[in-house]
Amino acid sequence: MTRYKFLGLDMPQLTAAIGFLLITLGVVFWLTTGYVTALFPSLFGIFMLISSIGSNMRPEKNALFMHIAVLCSLSALALGSVTMLMSPDWSTSAAFLEQTVMTILGGTHFSASVASFRFGSPDGQQAERRCGHEDNPWAIPAPNNTLNYPSPNDTSPIAASVLLTSPRK
Repeated sequence: MTRYKFLGLDMPQLTAAIGFLLITLGVVFWLTTGYVTALFPSLFGIFMLISSIGSNMRPEKNALFMHIAVLCSLSALALGSVTMLMSPDWSTSAAFLEQTVMTILGGTHFSASVASFRFGSPDGQQAERRCGHEDNPWAIPAPNNTLNYPSPNDTSPIAASVLLTSPRK
C-alpha cells in the first residue's frame, strides 16, 4: 500500500518534524521574551511528537495517533488565527511573529492531514470500509463479509452473547 507523502515525509514523520518545530518555536520565544505563554506552541508540539512516536511504535493504532495530531494542529491553527485576528494591537512584535509561525505550521500539518485522508479514502465499492485495515476482519463490514459475525453453529459463550444481543442503533 502506498502512503501519502508531503515533502518526501509520510504523515508520522511530518508530524514529528512539525512537532519538533513547534517545541523549538515555543522554547526559543520563551527564552527570548520570558513570557510563559510563549510555550503554547511547545504544548501542541509535545502532543504531536508523542502522537508520532506512538504511531511508529504501534502501527495498528496509526489512525488514533494521527487523529490526535490533527486535533493538535487544528487547535494550533485556530488559536493562532483567532489570536491574531482578535488582538491586532500586540504587546510585542515577537508575540505576533510567534503566533504567525504557529499558525503556518499548524495549517501546514492540518492541510497535509486532510490531503492524506483524501489520498487514503477508498472509492467505489470499498467506501463503506473507511475504518480499519484490509487485513482486519473487525473493520466496518462490507456487504459480503461474513467474517464479522459468528456462525449459528458456534457454541462459544461470546458467540452466543453476540447472537442473542440486539444490534445497537
